[in-house]
Amino acid sequence: MCAKDEVGLNLLTGRLFREFADVVEHVAVDDSVRVFVLRSSDEDFWMAHFDLHAIMKLPPSAITYPGDRELTPNTWHILCDRLRNMPKATIAEVVGRCGGGGNEFCMNFDMRFGVRGSTCFCQMEVPLGLSPGGTGCITLPGLIGPGRAFEMVLGGIDVDADTAERWGLLNRCFPDTASCRDHVDEFAARIASFPPHAVRAAKASLLAVERMPRREACLETLHLFNQTLAYPDARKRMEAFLGRGGQTRPGERDLQGTLSKL
Repeated sequence: MCAKDEVGLNLLTGRLFREFADVVEHVAVDDSVRVFVLRSSDEDFWMAHFDLHAIMKLPPSAITYPGDRELTPNTWHILCDRLRNMPKATIAEVVGRCGGGGNEFCMNFDMRFGVRGSTCFCQMEVPLGLSPGGTGCITLPGLIGPGRAFEMVLGGIDVDADTAERWGLLNRCFPDTASCRDHVDEFAARIASFPPHAVRAAKASLLAVERMPRREACLETLHLFNQTLAYPDARKRMEAFLGRGGQTRPGERDLQGTLSKL
């Protein structure tokens, strides 16, 4: 998917939000889609932030006061959770600025890749007198640690690509857009070549710790592993691996070469 809005900033407008919600909902259940990649056609802005005009038009009923509590997730939370738990790999190719709600959305992708000198993250609500409310404060500490999350959120600072890579906000950063695009395309194709049931089970296993205590998460990952054993493709691939040099010194020393023969 390639995103761009009519404003020229990739603002999260109501229209863009509805389009994202529609795409995420359909991709999640479309078995022909193996990997979901989101990139922007504007190299200056991946997604600037939520449209402030829309925020300022929220009705008085949207305002809560001390003692009030939200009882149900809003549509934005539902979108982010659906993206986060999608049973297939998701990749954000982040070229340009990514701020506010755009950064919160971005953090719910499984992986993020960026470009040195271009990619820039900012959680900029506090300088505006607001607090991030779209999953950012939940997701960010797990990616970069509590201290750096405080630095980023309370300070409203810009985080460049090199820093984002060191902190864990980016998987990797690249010297230019072309090399980033090539890597993302190649890596997405690699994942797409693997059995979907294995990708689905492995992702659920990685996310298990977010949904349950450690003991239950360990049991869940064991259950998912045992489920993968039921697929004929799993036995076929294990047999092919052994037949092409797996579990031999040469085959294991060149493990990626052996795996590429499956």
